[in-house]
This record gives sequence, structure tokens and C-alpha cells, in this order.
Amino acid sequence: MSQKEDAQALAEDLARGLKKLGPNRTVALSVHVTKDLIAELEIKAEKLVAQIKTMS
Repeated sequence: MSQKEDAQALAEDLARGLKKLGPNRTVALSVHVTKDLIAELEIKAEKLVAQIKTMS
């Protein structure tokens, strides 16, 4: 995968994760699952920022 495709995939993962945390979610998440999801999204966001920095 190219850097652009990797960045796009990470952005889509972030969007899906945030949707799970949003007010229009269909399932309520437990506190444990919510904390794990937030930690996962933080890691993905850091990777995305790093990829964008190397692209420019």
C-alpha cells in the first residue's frame, strides 16, 4: 500500500471508531470497551499524524 492509501485507511478507521463513540451509536459500550477503543484511536491518530508529516 502507498502512504496515501495507508493514511486514508487510518482516517477511515478513526471515523468508524468515533462513530462508535458518538451520540448516534446503536449500541452502548461498556466503560472497559470505551477505554480500549479510545486508546486504539489515539494510537491510530498518532500514526496518521506521523504519516502526514512524512508525506509533506
